[in-house]
Amino acid sequence: MTRNVPISQKAAVSRLFLGIAILFLPGFVDSPAAQDATQFPAEFAGRIEALNSHDVSNLIEGVITEVHFKPGQFVEAGDILFSIDAGTYELAVETQRFKTVQAETTLDSARQDLDRIKELNARGSASDVQMLKAEVALSLGEALVEQSKAKLKVAERDLENTSIRAPIGGIISRSDVNPGAYVETGRGPLARIDQMDPVRLSYTVPYVARIEQLAIDDLRSPREILDSVTLRIRLSDTWMYAETTTPDNLSSRVDVTDGTVTIWAELANPSFHLRPGMRVTVFEEIGKD
Repeated sequence: MTRNVPISQKAAVSRLFLGIAILFLPGFVDSPAAQDATQFPAEFAGRIEALNSHDVSNLIEGVITEVHFKPGQFVEAGDILFSIDAGTYELAVETQRFKTVQAETTLDSARQDLDRIKELNARGSASDVQMLKAEVALSLGEALVEQSKAKLKVAERDLENTSIRAPIGGIISRSDVNPGAYVETGRGPLARIDQMDPVRLSYTVPYVARIEQLAIDDLRSPREILDSVTLRIRLSDTWMYAETTTPDNLSSRVDVTDGTVTIWAELANPSFHLRPGMRVTVFEEIGKD
């Protein structure tokens, strides 16, 4: 006799077989940490990347007089990394300050001349042409002062740039310049800084499996999958990283070679154990609150 199975039971059986099928998709590796399917249902190859990297470059040319760091050192944002010989730039500032004072003196004189000619013109002792010339001289004096002040700001900025500072905090690379080297503007970077905390975790997943996961959990979009996932990483066979995270975003396109999408997440790295370029194993916990 044929027994009618309730629709709810049929759905449960379908969900069970679909869940088992997903576990055997490429990328799901059997491991001690993944044997408990309810805890670690998915295992993927991942990579650690720098969340923020910055090239350290010189904005002015000159001779490097000092390098203030060692390769691999942690530097804070604002730390002085390189010093460029400041002699020429100090002289440029002093010269421009003198020129600014001269321009301001000339302006004061032009202003006084205009006031005097205005009085003479009112008494009929100065012509309108003299009045016009005095007004032109005043306008020219004002323009020269503004121009001189602008050049002074440029000279002061160049002098400030003789101290090359760290734009961000992080681990700095080795530099290929030493004291005594002449560096031109527009050359390659002097060094590179990688932010170390947090870092970026990236890994790829089979996109079709994610669509099937949507069907299992009755979720409406991949964004909802990301919101329901907790990530853990394994650094070696015996080292499970303590910090956890959640995915931020996934790539807009599917890789045509293997049908995967890339998922990214920020991951705390307070002890700097994680370094850009590291290969890690990523475990997803889905539906854990």
